[in-house]
Amino acid sequence: MANLERLVSMEDLRRRARRRMPRVAWEFLDSGTGAETALKRNRERMDAVTMVPRMMRAARTPDTSAPLLGRTWTAPIGVAPVGLQSLMWPGIEKALAAMAAERGIPYCLSTVAGESLEDIARVNPDFWFQLYAPTQEAARKDLIRRAHDAGAKALVLTVDIPRSSRRERQRRAGVGMPPKTTPRLIADVLSRPAWALATWRRGVPTMRTLAPYVPAGDMKTMAEFTAKNLGHDLTPEAVAEIRDLWPGTFIVKGVLHPEDAETMVEIGADAIWVSNHGGRQVDIGVAAIDALPGVVEAVGNRAEIIFDSGVASGADVARAVALGAKMCFLGRGFVWGVAALGPQGAGHAEFILRDELSNVMSQLGCHRLDELKERLA
Repeated sequence: MANLERLVSMEDLRRRARRRMPRVAWEFLDSGTGAETALKRNRERMDAVTMVPRMMRAARTPDTSAPLLGRTWTAPIGVAPVGLQSLMWPGIEKALAAMAAERGIPYCLSTVAGESLEDIARVNPDFWFQLYAPTQEAARKDLIRRAHDAGAKALVLTVDIPRSSRRERQRRAGVGMPPKTTPRLIADVLSRPAWALATWRRGVPTMRTLAPYVPAGDMKTMAEFTAKNLGHDLTPEAVAEIRDLWPGTFIVKGVLHPEDAETMVEIGADAIWVSNHGGRQVDIGVAAIDALPGVVEAVGNRAEIIFDSGVASGADVARAVALGAKMCFLGRGFVWGVAALGPQGAGHAEFILRDELSNVMSQLGCHRLDELKERLA
């Protein structure tokens, strides 16, 4: 086991995770789309957000608690939905869900996760469910019903997948669902014994929430089902129908334009989730952090604002909160933690992020999160 005292930053976790994950799993997690300019732009524009410290404010122990959607969380840090995390590290969804419940931060499960939403509900009764709305009406209604029956505290409808994106790096690496068994893949897996052993114990990753809707049940058939039937052809009218079906907190994820945010609020969204899908959908798209202020202004106090894409540290959380986000979600970062350290890595990643945020707030002279906006340069 790695010495935790040496893994003091998210970048430390990232480097160790890369050494422990097979290449096929790493490329599935790390890649963007096209030339991956959007990935770089997210990072560059995040780094361009600077803040001005105020001295002599005695902010040694700032309060990182974050009110959102009727609950106060311990920090404005959440676990984002990531599809097929089980491929990246076996059993990761349950590890992350359990950690989030213990630490008091939100956890959102993907429609295409490796665990069923019912199993995650037993680990974390406060989980949120991210919906890629099936084009098949019966499947769509049944997924929403199951999420409600399982006790999901919010439905997070993702609207930024009009079609599957071209992820060239994944194609070059031979990433497929399921990955083709080739000598290269076998050598890759054998070079990562911890991952191989965990996968052998857990079994071939699959999309357990979707299993009832895919008769064949194997990964290839499920991948074909998701490519053809999930997340496409959404219109404001379709979103309104889903809003009517869901009786609880409703969040719309993948919004970048202020007018789209306005439309979603008018339909009944309780929160708008600003995101460019981590740079994985459109390579010429705007950086999510640049889109955030416009959405915040358009929405005002009619809905709350959530953010992801480009968040890789507690400092990034502070930047997004300063620009109006109430909660920041990470996808890749929490995967790094578990891949680097196993299940305990989930909590270590959360500790690093929260400690970084607290330290940044102290350095800026902020006692509370709402003071961060006053420090923008």
